[in-house]
This record gives sequence, structure tokens and C-alpha cells, in this order.
Amino acid sequence: MKDNLNKIDQDARTVYWIILEKLSIVLCLVIVFAGALALNLPWWAVGTILGFSLGPIVYGHYYFIYIRPILKRRED
Repeated sequence: MKDNLNKIDQDARTVYWIILEKLSIVLCLVIVFAGALALNLPWWAVGTILGFSLGPIVYGHYYFIYIRPILKRRED
């Protein structure tokens, strides 16, 4: 029974971490969007900047959250 409670608690923590991860990605994209708007660029340029920044932002988050810890564990 105790193992089941630990599993449920672990799943709940995982859900919160996933939500925080997605919020962090969205916050970074909002900052890029605000920066592009602050430069008074035309809408097509704002969309282009946001589109080109989407990949590196998402990959950077996934690298530091998922890939890097696995590589560090593999080195040890």
C-alpha cells in the first residue's frame, strides 16, 4: 500500500514538473514576442522572429531538462 502511495505522489510531482516546463517555454516565447514588438517591427517580421526562435527555445529546454541529466548519468 505504501508503494502505491509513493507511486501516486511521484506521478503528481511529474505532472507539476511538466506543467512548469511548458509554462517556462511559453514565458520565453512571450519574452521574445515582447522584444520583437518593442522594436516596432512589422507583423511579418515579428512572426518570423517568433517562428525561428521556437525551435531553439524548445530544444534548449528539453536539452537541460531531459538530455543533459542522462548524459551526466552515463558519464558517471
